[in-house]
Amino acid sequence: MSVENIIKEVTSELERMVNTKTVIGEPVEAAGKTIIPVTKVSFGFGSGGGEGKGDKGETGFGGGGGAGAKIEPIAFIVVSEDEARLLTISGKTDFGKIIEAVPEVIEKLKSVKSKMGKKEEKSEVAEEAEHEGSEKE
Repeated sequence: MSVENIIKEVTSELERMVNTKTVIGEPVEAAGKTIIPVTKVSFGFGSGGGEGKGDKGETGFGGGGGAGAKIEPIAFIVVSEDEARLLTISGKTDFGKIIEAVPEVIEKLKSVKSKMGKKEEKSEVAEEAEHEGSEKE
């Protein structure tokens, strides 16, 4: 597969994933209103390849590609019988903030545990030295 074919394959998959139904979601009927989700879509892709010859004249080609996408809700369009409103989602929810803070909290706990372990080691060494000193007397 050539680099050109890899790029075509990756971009066609992105196109399949990120379409208008992804950005403006499927309408949902609830309590006499139609709610339409609106999302922000970010994506990127990369691909590459190369070919070469071995010591004995053999040839080969290698290539690869990848893509990633992020879909983030940003608003809802609420349509009722007499009006249409855009309700934006501002900032992060408390739950979202908590989830984002988890890695940082884990690192801090590891650091504290590590420091406590070092203090315990020093304390044990001091106790052993004190114990050895009292045995000599």
